[in-house]
Parts: sequence; C-alpha cells; structure tokens
Amino acid sequence: MSTISEIKETIKHLSEEEFNSFSNWFHRLEEKKWDKELEKDIEEGRLDDLAQEAFKEYNDKKCTKL
Repeated sequence: MSTISEIKETIKHLSEEEFNSFSNWFHRLEEKKWDKELEKDIEEGRLDDLAQEAFKEYNDKKCTKL
C-alpha cells in the first residue's frame, strides 16, 4: 500500500484531466462519508437538542425568511 507521501507525489504529477477526475471522485467520496456521519448522528439522537431549539425559535417567531 502507498504511503501518504507517495500518494501526494503521484497526485502532483497527474495531467489536468486526470487531476480533475480524481478531484471529482474524491469530493463525491467526502460527501458520502459526511452523509453517513450525519445519518449516524441523527440515528443516535445527537442532533435532537438542536432540532428542538430550532422548532422553539420557529414557534416563537424568532425566524426570518431567507
């Protein structure tokens, strides 16, 4: 398996087209990871307090239209 240094060095030598393809792939990978983390946090109730606070502010008419 490659080390981080080897991966970085390889990325530096990619053509523009290859780099763009890699970059797009990597961003999609990051987005999927973020989605999984968010889903896990929701399932475990880590966002419940924030949701309750948002509903309270909405019900108290403390929100403005975007």
